[in-house]
Amino acid sequence: MAAKIVENERTAMAQKVSSQPDGPGQRIGKRSVISGVLPLVPGGGPMLRERLPQFQAEAAYWEERVGTVHDFLMFLFDNDTKLFFTVIYDGDFKPYFDDLANKAAPWFDNLLLGTADGYKGFDAKYFSKYLIISEFFYASYPEATCRDVKKALRVRNAFEHLLDEAQS
Repeated sequence: MAAKIVENERTAMAQKVSSQPDGPGQRIGKRSVISGVLPLVPGGGPMLRERLPQFQAEAAYWEERVGTVHDFLMFLFDNDTKLFFTVIYDGDFKPYFDDLANKAAPWFDNLLLGTADGYKGFDAKYFSKYLIISEFFYASYPEATCRDVKKALRVRNAFEHLLDEAQS
């Protein structure tokens, strides 16, 4: 049974959260979220921690190739036996997952091979076993895609440069 929402001035701006049309996860506007918990092999946690600095250092390179990721976070828990992740991205699940497989699989393989239990290479079937749907999702700017944000930043920088030049 769904809880009844009391309508008031605080609910007037409520966002419509929906399920992904083509896979797991949630969506608000153009933004989507997916989370998961991967089991690690015995000793996989310390190995993963050793690899994380390189993974972090390469994040901008790989995520730029994918081009639709707003936020991506991971953390180890349960005595380093599990890895939790959440990704907020633009669009539908299947195209996003295809982009990961085609554009960023080596990045994930370098992190997860030998650390995540049963991981043999980037594969939708592997991840689908461990994906979970969040209980809560909010997006500050649900209609702004990564492309929109990058364009707005370029315009702002160009405008600031123009103002700086005018003051010189």
